[in-house]
Amino acid sequence: MASQRLANLESEHNPLRSFLIPRAMSSPLLMKAVCAISAMHLSNRTDSLDAKTAAIDFYGRTLRGLQAVMAQSVTEVVPDDAMLAVGMLCKYEVVRGSVKQWVVHLTALHRLIESRGGLGSMDPEAAHFLRGLYVYAYSMGQISNRKKVLGNLILADTDMESPRLTLAGDDISLRLAIASINDSLLTWTPSSTRLNIPQDLTQSTLVRLKLVAECFRDAGFIYLHSILEHMTRDTSPTCQAPSQTPNSSPEWSTLITTPKHIAIDRLLARIQTFPLDDHCEYSALTFPLFIAGAESDVFEHREIVLQSLSKLQENFGIGNTLRAKDVLRILWARQDAAVQDLSRKAHWMDILEELQWELTLA
Repeated sequence: MASQRLANLESEHNPLRSFLIPRAMSSPLLMKAVCAISAMHLSNRTDSLDAKTAAIDFYGRTLRGLQAVMAQSVTEVVPDDAMLAVGMLCKYEVVRGSVKQWVVHLTALHRLIESRGGLGSMDPEAAHFLRGLYVYAYSMGQISNRKKVLGNLILADTDMESPRLTLAGDDISLRLAIASINDSLLTWTPSSTRLNIPQDLTQSTLVRLKLVAECFRDAGFIYLHSILEHMTRDTSPTCQAPSQTPNSSPEWSTLITTPKHIAIDRLLARIQTFPLDDHCEYSALTFPLFIAGAESDVFEHREIVLQSLSKLQENFGIGNTLRAKDVLRILWARQDAAVQDLSRKAHWMDILEELQWELTLA
């Protein structure tokens, strides 16, 4: 069940099914990690106390097994299966709804891969699996943790980047960066990137993937507006033009071709046409829903976002949807209070800073 619902693609080539489970059959340590994530996933979807107890038990047994391996690694190379188990623990924490521990495991995985001399020193299939897991977890983590330690975890043997928009540089560089991001969002098409598409994908699966991708395009526009607004508010008065106030966005927003409210309306209207059933492609919609809810000024949008996130939790059992709803509820309460006392509108990144959460929307 977990191998089907914790993937982003319906395919017999799903590596959780085609690679990880067969590998775990001959690795007791990896099997414990697989059982931990499977039990936590089952607990999320059924509210089973037995499953939750089993998840905690297997998690502890995996940690103890890894400690034993690390004790031997002073003189021996850390085996691939131990590194795969660490990757599974990172995924376990995302499924659990962790706001701290997933970063600890991702950091450990980074150090282990670097200590091995990079992914090239591993079995190719294991390296391919960990590369995909790591790049995805890192990239999604960057979205909501821009001031955190993730900036130091760029992995060799990949084309990972850690882009930053900053007011510290000159205005021309910032404008060029905004224009470049806007152009990438505007011109991207499903056929503009060469992908290794599994042969067993159906046309309906491809349609769902394209719909989800269009949601991410709109989410990208919303996020770009959001980051620029947050940057402007954090800028000292000496860096602002006289006509700018801390709550107003300068003319940088005019470089974004899609206005924020248009992107929000389009994204939520599209999601309302989805059944959000158990087709696993829809499990990727947590971030688009979160950023639309965080940035919309339309009260009716809140219920759409909450209902949609609840459907994702019910159908896919990934606990970070609960944490996303927690942040949104706090944010909306703060925003409603700001309207009453005419104070500055709260921003979702400020809420995360106050909570000291490393929220992941993977």
